[in-house]
Amino acid sequence: SILMKKTNKNSKNYLDFIPIINPNISWYINEKNLVILEIKRNNFFDKIAQKLFNTPHKSDIKLDTHGSFVWQCLNGNKSVYDISKEVSNHFGKDAEPLLDRLVAFFNILVDNKFITFNKRG
Repeated sequence: SILMKKTNKNSKNYLDFIPIINPNISWYINEKNLVILEIKRNNFFDKIAQKLFNTPHKSDIKLDTHGSFVWQCLNGNKSVYDISKEVSNHFGKDAEPLLDRLVAFFNILVDNKFITFNKRG
């Protein structure tokens, strides 16, 4: 992914990125305190698949405990660095290897268009 390449060149810059939730993504917190992302399938090809193959109009993606915590940190103001500190404070050693895991998680979110990044400053 693009972010991983940037991270390998200069991880300090990556830490300045601010993850922004895609405004088209709906989400909620379930009874187990996990984040559920609701992905609506409504582009042209989705509509054809729904008619031909009875595919669902939306998909729910359940994040695990760590992913749910990170997702709830995404407020449009916190950088990757800020979020890494919150994750470290909350999970301690359980979060390690912290930056590797965060970068991998954010790469997945970007690849699936769940978030974008703004550069601080």
